[in-house]
Amino acid sequence: MSKNLLSISDLSKKEILDLIEFAKNFKQDDGSFRKEDLFPDKTIANVFCEPSTRTKSSFEIAAKNLGCSVVGFDISNSSIEKGESIFETVDALSLMGVDLCVLRHPESVIRDLAEYLPEIVFINGGEGSISHPTQALIDLMTIIEQKGTIDDLNIVIVGDLDHSRVTSSFVEGISNFSFNSLTFCGHPSMATKYANPVLGRYEPDLDAALHDADVVMTLRIQYERFEETLDLDLDEYKQAYQLTSEKLEQAKGDAIIMHPGPVNYVEISESVYQSEQSVIRNQIANGVAIRMAVLSRFLSS
Repeated sequence: MSKNLLSISDLSKKEILDLIEFAKNFKQDDGSFRKEDLFPDKTIANVFCEPSTRTKSSFEIAAKNLGCSVVGFDISNSSIEKGESIFETVDALSLMGVDLCVLRHPESVIRDLAEYLPEIVFINGGEGSISHPTQALIDLMTIIEQKGTIDDLNIVIVGDLDHSRVTSSFVEGISNFSFNSLTFCGHPSMATKYANPVLGRYEPDLDAALHDADVVMTLRIQYERFEETLDLDLDEYKQAYQLTSEKLEQAKGDAIIMHPGPVNYVEISESVYQSEQSVIRNQIANGVAIRMAVLSRFLSS
């Protein structure tokens, strides 16, 4: 296993499955998480240069469950607001004794940082529109828990594909498995990178895309990553691409519904979110377990 987790492609299929199996050990039957002071001498810095609730909080909870000290980092109150570069900021944290840095950044800087500061372990907590490896591990774990396997499944991803780091990391992760089909669906203006995908196929019609689906992952419109103002009629968009109970009838009766969050109820109806087929809340809980497993493995390596 490499020193840092910068991309899901840094992991082999065996390493992915081992991390998922390891993560299960941290979950207890009552829904709580095991707390063990495994790393009382380690300090984790959560350096989030973009807003986050689930990822940031779950990394913090995971680190504290493992006995680590955690340095929170609020960009609005940091020296980055005064013009300091991310390199200088993380270097300063390193000099203060930080062992591992979880970084979320709107640009692709984490590989350069890892080379610049080899004494720190780096975990990618979300990199622009490029990658989000721990979210991919969460999604794979959730599918395996619900379906027993990833092999032979029909998987559909619908929404704002172009701006989704969740999608790119999920595709990297799932390329290790023998799934039956992978279908990308979304408004053509938000699916330019997936019109002719290397893996899977693009289907602009949601009803057709959902036919016989075992897993449906929905994605919000990521307004903050559009370079130009989005000219979109939301009612038309919802008519075509919102996952509703009616549209879900095209999928298999036991299909599971996923979403990396936050949910806006544009890409998915409230009734589908609340339905028995929704495993979105399971994904959130699995976030803590996966991040406990990732921190444990990478702090030990």
